[in-house]
Amino acid sequence: MKRDWLWDRKISSARAAGILADPGHRRFVALAALLLARKNKPREVFKLLSPINFRQNWTKIKKQMRRDNWNLPRITFWQAIYEKTKEKLGKKGGAVGVQAAPQTEELLSRIGKMISRLRKSKGLTQHDLARKLKISQQIISRVEQGSENISLLTLKNLADALRANLKIDL
Repeated sequence: MKRDWLWDRKISSARAAGILADPGHRRFVALAALLLARKNKPREVFKLLSPINFRQNWTKIKKQMRRDNWNLPRITFWQAIYEKTKEKLGKKGGAVGVQAAPQTEELLSRIGKMISRLRKSKGLTQHDLARKLKISQQIISRVEQGSENISLLTLKNLADALRANLKIDL
């Protein structure tokens, strides 16, 4: 019985594969996060976790992975893989999960452009801003492109880092 990535877990490879095939399983997210934290070869991962299940559950998996600071470089790596699978599945016409509504995409794009303009007016690079926020430059790039849906807390942290007022009118 080969268990490589499950070396410290009391679960068989077959049982793990069954859980990873069922996104509704209560242990799916934790096991998927463990798999992504321990394997860095997408071909190996996608033998156990379907690209569609990965794609549809990435946000939950990423949240689980963030609980351990050791995983931060892995999150950046798998975020790039997520973007690639999104692109590939979209081209094939495959199921890619729930698409953002056009209004949401427009809002993300508008906010991203505002952040980009403000950052540039302060003479900061994406790298400088990322360092202030203790996040990756890639996340700043995705925010500015309008392809990252950030939380209100992250938006407030961005505004604070840029020494800008955040005003939200409902």
